[in-house]
This record gives sequence, structure tokens and C-alpha cells, in this order.
Amino acid sequence: MKNKTLIYIIGAGRSGTTLLDIVLGNNENTISLGEINRYYKRNGIPPKRNENDKVSLFWNKITLRLKDQVLSFTQLNSLFEKNEYHTKFFKSLLKQNQIEYKNALSFQYTVANKEIKESILIESSKYPVRALNLSNYLDNQSLSIKYIYLKKDPVRVIKSFQKKGLEQPSKGYFAANIYYFCVNILCRYVIYVLKKRKHKISIIKYEDLLLDTDNTIQKLSNDLDLNFSFLEKKLKKKEALNTGFLFDGNRIRLNKNLTLNPLSEIEKKGSKYYFTRMFNYIIYR
Repeated sequence: MKNKTLIYIIGAGRSGTTLLDIVLGNNENTISLGEINRYYKRNGIPPKRNENDKVSLFWNKITLRLKDQVLSFTQLNSLFEKNEYHTKFFKSLLKQNQIEYKNALSFQYTVANKEIKESILIESSKYPVRALNLSNYLDNQSLSIKYIYLKKDPVRVIKSFQKKGLEQPSKGYFAANIYYFCVNILCRYVIYVLKKRKHKISIIKYEDLLLDTDNTIQKLSNDLDLNFSFLEKKLKKKEALNTGFLFDGNRIRLNKNLTLNPLSEIEKKGSKYYFTRMFNYIIYR
């Protein structure tokens, strides 16, 4: 089987992982897949899509292949949740995952490898434990896995979590702070483990992606040892970005095209602003 590269984007929810997925998916010979950790939860059907649009038709081909499994999608979803959620970190660190999970994870990417012609796959499932499992069981000659850890200004993340009606459930102010802190601590440790295993890794900030795009893409290119020159030219020309074939993720995936927009101003700095800054300083600095 032809060697392919999987770029897995790790980070907390509402940190811009879907946007980064889309941006990188506009490179030559590259495809955006989105949050495919939700594949079995969604019964193989990309949410909020017309059944005849290109994204639905793309995933339908893969679903036809993935149905050739002993377990049902409901059983597979339960299996993935028991092996990928944040609380399963030590289970994965010690490589104690069930054999059924290992086989299902491997089969998911084997099918994707066969059905996708592009040589670089971008995935924004985010979960650090899933990232660890990919390293545990899938990094081999047919699929080389590289990682991007995306961080976002905690003030912006906490503000985003106050919004309701989005894909990821909203959280209260203090709950959002604790969530963001804990998930990023977990991300940092997983990145440490992956570095020890000699994986190619890049750590970037969402704000740099928007405010210093050229240098950020160049950093990704250097860190991951990949050629992003096609993407760099496209960004310099300010061409619209194709949103690719994202299975799930932020609602921006539902647009056919998008452009990188400037950052909005942070509202008045009050006590909550400074608490969030200090509480999350160690993980965002």
C-alpha cells in the first residue's frame, strides 16, 4: 500500500482545530477529514448534510466498506468512547486497550487509506488519548503520523463556551476554565510522550495562524518536514479555501469555501478576564 501521512490536530474544544484542518487541507495532494472520532456515533452519516452533496457521497463510499465488521456501529461507538475519552489516558499510556478497539481503529484507517487518493490526510478529532492510541497502534510504514498541538487564547475559548447552540455543549464560566486547563495539561503530557517516541510535532497558536499566517505555515512545514508551498501561494493570493470533506466539527465546515478573517477584539478587561489569564497562564504562555 502506498505510504501516506496522517496529520492529527490535538487541542481543547473551541480552539480552532476545524479551521486549521481546513487550511491545511488546501495544500496540494491533501484532504481534510475533520472529527472522524465521531464517525460511529453518527452512524457513518456526516451531520447537517444533504444526502446527495459531495461530502455525504464521499463518506457513503467509506461507510459501505466499514460496515464489514462484526460489531454494530452502536457497539463500535461504545468501544471508542471507552478507549479514547480523557479519563482513559493511563489505559492508553500503558497500551491496555481492548483488542476489539485496536482492530476497529486499524480497520477505520485501512479503509480510509484505500478509498482516499491523496497522500496527506488531516484529522481534527482533537482528543489527546486518541492521538496516543494512533501512535500506539497505527504508526507504521503505510501510515506515518505527525501531530499539531493547537492552542488558543483561553479568554477567547472561555468566551466561546458561553455561546449556546453550537456543536459542542456550552459550559459555565468556571467549568469552562477548569475544562480548558485540564485538557491542555493532558495535551501537553501526550505531546511530551509523542516527542519521546520521535514523532514529528509542531506546537502553534490559533492567534498566530490568523495574525502571522505565512510564518506559521512555514513553521508547520519545518516542524513536520512537509512541503506546504502550494498552500502558501494560495494564502498569499488570498484565495478562498475549500472546506474539503470534513465528517464533523465546527459549523464552518458546512460552507463550501471560506477565507481567514481577522481576530475580533476582546471585550473589556474585568475580573473574569484576569482570572482566566492567570489560571491558564502556564499552559498558554
